[in-house]
Amino acid sequence: MAIAIRLTRAQLDQMVAHALEDAPIEACGLIAARGGVVTEIRRARNAEQSPYRFSIDPLETRRHEEAIDAAGAELAGFYHSHTGSPAIPSPTDIRMMGPFFGPPFVHFVIGVADRANPEVRVWYIQDGQPVEQEFELLP
Repeated sequence: MAIAIRLTRAQLDQMVAHALEDAPIEACGLIAARGGVVTEIRRARNAEQSPYRFSIDPLETRRHEEAIDAAGAELAGFYHSHTGSPAIPSPTDIRMMGPFFGPPFVHFVIGVADRANPEVRVWYIQDGQPVEQEFELLP
């Protein structure tokens, strides 16, 4: 399996911290990158305020995209948490993300059902199916 994206431990920890802070509501955010390397994790507000699904207001998404562009980076993907289920995209996730954000956009899912041992996995949504990818932690 090829590496889909590279990030630092601090960036990974930012996503996990957000997931733990927002639980039991699903946390969500955007990932900025340059050349396949994450440059910024951008927290977003879950407009659904739900423990079972997430969405980001289109105006908030646009503000994040403008800031990413201004920084000379590109939107590389998204992250969200699962508060009571494994870090695997749900059918709802696939339905919501797949049609618009297939590869090369990555989707980190952070499982926090076991708060002491969060699970982080990264996926492509390809042809209506989750396809697990690898990520690399940089020094």
